Amino acid sequence: QQAAENGDLLPMVFLCAVFFRPVGDTLSWVTNDEEGGCILLRSESRPLASRPPPSHPAAVGHLPPPFSAGAADNVSVDPERKLSKRPGECGCMVETLSCSGCSVTLGNIYRCTPKHLDYKRDLFCFNIDSIE
Repeated sequence: QQAAENGDLLPMVFLCAVFFRPVGDTLSWVTNDEEGGCILLRSESRPLASRPPPSHPAAVGHLPPPFSAGAADNVSVDPERKLSKRPGECGCMVETLSCSGCSVTLGNIYRCTPKHLDYKRDLFCFNIDSIE
């Protein structure tokens, strides 16, 4: 409640739309691609920005972990690279992302891209219809 009063946004978790396992969070957010219908998250862990100490002792146990997890362990990456067949993605090599609980396809990791899609390279690109 105090964070809401201060105008701070709390992180949100993205879930597989079928199995409801966490697949990522807003702490690893990079951008969204409205035209492509996806959100892009970092795939690696990284330190979070430093936060001020809690204002009262009861809050000590409720601090977030010191690292953002990036895409979650519940996401499986198929190591087989495939040529994308989506319009406008000629020359893209992708690896398929799936939920490790139900095997539904969640999106792709773009490993090789033409210049106009370089912003997607090596990011977890989740289809918005596959997550909640």
